[in-house]
Amino acid sequence: MIENSDLLRLVEGECSPEEARAIQAWIAADPARGELLDQVRAVWRLTGETSRPWDLAGARDRLLRVSGRHAAQRSGGFPARSQATGIMNIVRAGPLPVSGRVWLASPWVLRIAVTLVLVIAGRAAWQRRAPAVPAREYVTAPGQRLAVSFSDGSRVLLGVASRLRVPRDYGVRTRAVELEGEAYFVVRHDPGHPFLVRTAHGTTEDLGTEFDVRAYREERSLQVVVALGRVALRRAGGADSLLLHPRDRGVIDATGTVTIISGVSLQHYLAWIRGTLRFDDAPLAGVLAQLERWYDLEIQTTDRSLERERLTIAFTTASPDEALSALARVLGARFTRDDRVVRLISVHRGP
Repeated sequence: MIENSDLLRLVEGECSPEEARAIQAWIAADPARGELLDQVRAVWRLTGETSRPWDLAGARDRLLRVSGRHAAQRSGGFPARSQATGIMNIVRAGPLPVSGRVWLASPWVLRIAVTLVLVIAGRAAWQRRAPAVPAREYVTAPGQRLAVSFSDGSRVLLGVASRLRVPRDYGVRTRAVELEGEAYFVVRHDPGHPFLVRTAHGTTEDLGTEFDVRAYREERSLQVVVALGRVALRRAGGADSLLLHPRDRGVIDATGTVTIISGVSLQHYLAWIRGTLRFDDAPLAGVLAQLERWYDLEIQTTDRSLERERLTIAFTTASPDEALSALARVLGARFTRDDRVVRLISVHRGP
């Protein structure tokens, strides 16, 4: 049975020649399968290297070679040296200083600290239900992202100011994780071990897919955007699931109300993976909250009239000051900054 994960491996060049021939024969038997392969390629181009295996040792060596000193590594919620705990081995590649407080992490030029994490238990051992290990928790601070790779082939990119908890029974019957914040999941489908993402407002179950989950505590909602395949979405405490397909956006709000929109722009909702923040008719409060997470700032407004603004804007810069300048121009405002504290001040023009 050929699945989306097999097509992704073909696009990424991971298949053996025999596997590639089998997949190509399967595609040739049905024109619709060729369209599916085109869709996989499109998502792969959109998400870039985040859909590919992460070369942990190589990335770590490159970062250390450029930074020139191991001592430059700073903790992003993890120990400074590698640890082995049960089936887990944590390999850190600390943030790389570029200039001032700006960090570089290929392929994004953005002020982030990327930590690469590898769960190294072999797939066969995982399927034999290896003994449970202590729960692990992965945390990103404002301005940081985290790449996590599991032994079953699944991968996660954890967004800024987010928390991912892996319970101790991960992989025994299900592969359940708990999320607060935002993360992009590339899941290797296994019907015998369902992959679940649990949040305060609902649960997302993988059905062979790539998808984004957003569940920041202060937003009081769960948002799921499907890039490939399908996911089942159900509200917290609910038994019934709703099926989401590619380019579907499902939202569960604080009251438990579910809203599904089809045909959304993946480029818009997945832009953060490539280091871009995009907003479309978004309330200013939401824009400021994400800028605070992204650039590690505290932004205050001194004019209540600004709080009613809605913005369509994109930020691609690694510089907080450049991002704030762009925001101020759109708002017709100016800003002052004292380290992390930013004040937006409305500019009132005379008649």
